[in-house]
Amino acid sequence: MENTIKKFVFLIKSQWLIQIKHNKTCDFEYFCTHTDFYKSVKQSSNIIYFLMKAFITGGTGFIGSHLTDRLLKNPDNEISCLVRSNEKWLTNKSVKKVKGDLFDYEVIKNALNGVDVVFHLAALVKAPNWQTFEAANVDATETIVRLAQKAGVKKVVILSSLAASGPSNGVPLTEDSPLKPVSMYGKSKKVMEERIQTLLNDSTAITTIIPPAVYGPREENIYSFFKSAAKGICPIIGNGVNPRVSMIHVQDLISGILAATNYDHDGYERFFISSELTYNWKEIMHATSLALQKKLLPIYVKPSIVRQIGAFVESIGSLVGKYPILNREKAVELSLEWTCSTIKAQELLGYRQQISLEEGIADTIKWYKQHHWL
Repeated sequence: MENTIKKFVFLIKSQWLIQIKHNKTCDFEYFCTHTDFYKSVKQSSNIIYFLMKAFITGGTGFIGSHLTDRLLKNPDNEISCLVRSNEKWLTNKSVKKVKGDLFDYEVIKNALNGVDVVFHLAALVKAPNWQTFEAANVDATETIVRLAQKAGVKKVVILSSLAASGPSNGVPLTEDSPLKPVSMYGKSKKVMEERIQTLLNDSTAITTIIPPAVYGPREENIYSFFKSAAKGICPIIGNGVNPRVSMIHVQDLISGILAATNYDHDGYERFFISSELTYNWKEIMHATSLALQKKLLPIYVKPSIVRQIGAFVESIGSLVGKYPILNREKAVELSLEWTCSTIKAQELLGYRQQISLEEGIADTIKWYKQHHWL
């Protein structure tokens, strides 16, 4: 731990002296908190600039496993992850596996002893009814926050979703935009955000992270798009120009989560962590085509047809006892515009998008191929 801190201080001081040498007046304290160099160091994927004892829910999942991997780059971090049964991406990782689920309150209570930060990333993304969403995404989150407060945890970082804010209409949403979800999942995240704001106290800071669609290695839902593209077919909703979407590579999201974790504040804060640019489906198809090194055949699908398909798939799912990821509500979401602004995160956290759409999709497809998903 001591060596990690020394290396970090040496790196910053070296860059400060370079600025002084070039006759650039710069107070050291200001350099350590405001300059572009410091901000770039803060979000570097190779540097963990703070030490922690962390408890993670959702660590076996797509985003949670990448957060765990990043934290493990600092061997002095102590990481515990809530695991139901399948360790999945945590297999053979140097983390403490806490056996249980979101409703094992006594297990979670014991796991929070001495913890500095709770990362609550676990959530239910599909369910046939509101009661199931409410229990998993609202009630369980409230319980975790209350348990963290009782345990004296200094910060709780909670993953929400752009679905809670609702679609944009030509102008990217900000953190101050009213929440207008169009699905039960989105509503559950909205109610979750509202609920936790009623729990604030003076000892535990709560930060909510709101990402748009997240892609990257290990992702299993957007993967179906790339799987179709690998066969030469590219389904596009609308005319390919509209609607536009914000997207973020998982590594940029993890950088944003950690920057927000390191941001000191009292009470409650929420941040959109997203791509700085927005994209249309023609741009996404072009980036995918480059990564696959093949020409893709676009199949344009009207939003009304997507909704019909969603209703049909959901009906079939109910007959076989499985609720599909493509359902009535998801079909509605797919046909709308989903964009958000990262200005607040840029100004307060020093967050910047590091991975372009082309680089991100190439990285994702490379991983899918290496692991025989494509």
